[in-house]
Amino acid sequence: MKRAPSRNELERAPETEAWKIIFSAFAVSGSLVIGWTLFVLLTDPAPHPARLVDAPSEMGAHPKLTPPAKP
Repeated sequence: MKRAPSRNELERAPETEAWKIIFSAFAVSGSLVIGWTLFVLLTDPAPHPARLVDAPSEMGAHPKLTPPAKP
């Protein structure tokens, strides 16, 4: 007497199994990114004030040391 195959014993193409693994990996990594983003946003202390730069010397470039533009 032959036994009827169960749902777990169905033949599936290897490509189908590979795509399931790839999709699962993307789903897990996406969930980790979303979770980390929410964690950072919800646990971040008060926003830091923006630093405004007035002079080029404060940006690290000295106006006299920059080479002249070539014509």
